[in-house]
Amino acid sequence: MVRRKRLIPAVIAVLAAATLAAAPAAGRRFAPSDIPAIVGIGSPVVSPDGKRAVVAISHVDFKNDKTKRDLELIDLASHARRVLTYERKGLGEVAWSPDGTKLAFTAVTGEGDDARSQIFVMPLDGGDARPVTKAAEGVDQFAWRRDGLAFAYTAADEKQKKKGADRFRDSYVVGNVPITQRGMPVPAHLWTIDASGEHAHQLTRGETSVATGEASTSIAWSGDGSQIVYLRTPNAVLNDSSKGHLMVLDAKTGAERRLTAHAGYESDPLVSPDGKQVAYLHSEGDNQINLTEAYVVPLGGGASVAVSHPLDRAVQQIAWAPSGDLYVLAKDGTHNLLARAAAGSAEKPLDRIATGDVLIGSQLNGAIAKDGTIAFVGSGPTTPPELYTKGPDGAPERISDYNAAVRGLDLASAETVTFATSNGMTSDAVLMKPAGFVEGRKYPLVLVIHGGPTSASMLGFDRFGQMLAARGYLVLEPNYRGSDNHGLAFQRAVRYDPEAGPGKDVMAAVDAVRAKGIVDDKRIAVSGWSYGGIMTAWMVTHYHIWRAAVSGASVDDWITDYATADDSDGDKALFHGSPFVGNNKAEWERASAVNYAKDVTTPLLILSDVGDNRDPYATSAMFYRALLDNKKDVTFRAWPVDGHFPRDPVRSLDVYVQWADYLTAHLR
Repeated sequence: MVRRKRLIPAVIAVLAAATLAAAPAAGRRFAPSDIPAIVGIGSPVVSPDGKRAVVAISHVDFKNDKTKRDLELIDLASHARRVLTYERKGLGEVAWSPDGTKLAFTAVTGEGDDARSQIFVMPLDGGDARPVTKAAEGVDQFAWRRDGLAFAYTAADEKQKKKGADRFRDSYVVGNVPITQRGMPVPAHLWTIDASGEHAHQLTRGETSVATGEASTSIAWSGDGSQIVYLRTPNAVLNDSSKGHLMVLDAKTGAERRLTAHAGYESDPLVSPDGKQVAYLHSEGDNQINLTEAYVVPLGGGASVAVSHPLDRAVQQIAWAPSGDLYVLAKDGTHNLLARAAAGSAEKPLDRIATGDVLIGSQLNGAIAKDGTIAFVGSGPTTPPELYTKGPDGAPERISDYNAAVRGLDLASAETVTFATSNGMTSDAVLMKPAGFVEGRKYPLVLVIHGGPTSASMLGFDRFGQMLAARGYLVLEPNYRGSDNHGLAFQRAVRYDPEAGPGKDVMAAVDAVRAKGIVDDKRIAVSGWSYGGIMTAWMVTHYHIWRAAVSGASVDDWITDYATADDSDGDKALFHGSPFVGNNKAEWERASAVNYAKDVTTPLLILSDVGDNRDPYATSAMFYRALLDNKKDVTFRAWPVDGHFPRDPVRSLDVYVQWADYLTAHLR
């Protein structure tokens, strides 16, 4: 599935960081330097016996702008920890062998241009990890066969070696790719290999691809090891991945068949413990305006059942428990919605599972023990990420202390604020209050609008929100129509109304907080990245209560974005079709902030990566020129890197420092 215009940089997701050795001075507030000092915790993977978990722990080497990851083995009962790897480059996916005696993981071998990710196997009773694969272009993902004697994995086709003048004949026929592309993406294909590292065998070939890159989803073996379920896409182009289909492939002959009858928008197939069913995710069209739901279908073929449909929520992930129960995770307001479909009863209502005030922030697949205990990374408004376990009964229990130093800071609190939208629905927002907040005193208010729009602001640990609140600001994060935390009607309300309606919701959230009598009305700022940047540009062109604004990675001209971004089909889903067909152009122009530049009265900072594939730099540059020509107060700051957000620790933090400092300069 194509991912939408959202913000998931390293410092907002599970950030890699350096461990703090000592507790901070009492009363110190959260500072920018605390962001790269938060320990990053990967998704735990529970051993087959349910007694231990392996977790990738990350640290930032800020001086050298690098992230370092090591695997740690954690006893779930005693909480004892043992480091398994040291300084392993490119450490990625990890999985237990079915018998629990070994670990497999991906890591990088080679240097420079020859560096490639390969599968390694490590015995748990001692001994070094050894490489299993020698994939020419590296391994994207893998899965143990259930007998532990082989792997399935995906790898891109080997690049053609050219000589002489042929090395420079590199033109290509442009397809459905972004303007940042420098060649057509190479298809990835399925392979199998013995766990000993012998008999590598390619199973798929041609222009079609196993879903790869940002569209990558799980691959899964059948119970008897004779078949592999995967998502086959028309090619390796992200924008075409929604046209993919779940396939069942014979691991010996390579013969394939379609598993479902959907037109597309499928992902994440997982075979049940008994090998009879496949759970997967699907939406009935673009997932900005359709719910992603959990489905179950017989592996041998038959009708699919939308098991999560009664929840009326967009499902984030699914996971089979060893018992055969299927777990689904979604957003519900500003909290989690974790539910379970009992084994063999896919058409019955799901049981909701209480997780208290802990927000789940890791993958559940592979993290559920035989007795139903779940291991996960969790956080709360004043609790940075830590490892938790939750048994079949009782509340989540924190079992790690990686970020105790940050937890000991004087942190901002957070609460949920509800408000009525202009279309009669009720929504919510997260409101952060600075440490030492005094009821009745008026504070500057900073809006941070989430990306997506298929996303939501929730009550988890918010690093950037803490950074802003530490400067004495109220921080408001509104869930506007199009957010995925209130069901289909609320999510679909963004269709044909990508900014005006959401803008009214943002203003309703502001008014709800102002009504509390705690806002300094002369010091209100608005900001956001990705779709949050889009909404910020809309807010400054249509509302004029702002003291300052920061618009990052925005789409300020929708037609230009449609022609240049890697998710143009997602753009088209928000409107009545292509801007180049019929009379559609006017609709796209009405939604484009660049056409209202003359109306801006707010000092604005525009931020972008030069090589942004999702919201190309060009539309930000257009808005900047339009504002300059209309003699507006505007600054444009760019980072000379590729991607929708800087991937490295130093630039990631620099985005937030520049953002916060600009607001501070205008909110004094």
